[in-house]
Amino acid sequence: MHYEHAHGHFGPPPQWFIKRRGLKYLVLYLLNNKGPMTGAQIIDEIERLSMGFWRPSPGSVYPALDELEKEGLIKVAKVEGTKKYYEITESGKAFIGLPNVDKTSAAINDFISLAKYIIDNWDTISEGDKGRIREVIKDLIKAANIQC
Repeated sequence: MHYEHAHGHFGPPPQWFIKRRGLKYLVLYLLNNKGPMTGAQIIDEIERLSMGFWRPSPGSVYPALDELEKEGLIKVAKVEGTKKYYEITESGKAFIGLPNVDKTSAAINDFISLAKYIIDNWDTISEGDKGRIREVIKDLIKAANIQC
């Protein structure tokens, strides 16, 4: 499993991150990159990422999870029987230095970039693809209530 770092690099968390930041940061990092996890999954993943050199004890992980939850940095995403799945909150993302990403704004920025690319390369696009693009533009004009 590879993770995307804040700077767009893939791979396990760098060892300096684990050593300098400690368990709380590592838990937040894992939850951000893997999604909701149980305490047992977090323990297993830390052991895997450290190539077996470190397997934190439940006695250190569960108190850290409780503390992170009290601080509002993580929350319980779901409960299945006795298993609690934790997920990172927006506050948790901010705590480890990740930007707050508005998905709608990101989609609009992507759309604008792609539209500019299509405009710049219009002459190289096949007629079939031009037709598909025209249909999407018609739908967008209708949705935006633009009079042409």
